[in-house]
Amino acid sequence: MNKPSGSDKPEPKPTRLEEARRIVEEYANDLREIIRKLREKMN
Repeated sequence: MNKPSGSDKPEPKPTRLEEARRIVEEYANDLREIIRKLREKMN
């Protein structure tokens, strides 16, 4: 019934550039969230 998973290829590992972009994007999103919270406190 089930085929052996030997023929299934694992997902390709992201390139260093893709990984760096993801990390920078997460960092920027975190900064946006911090700025939003600070603005709320000032009002």
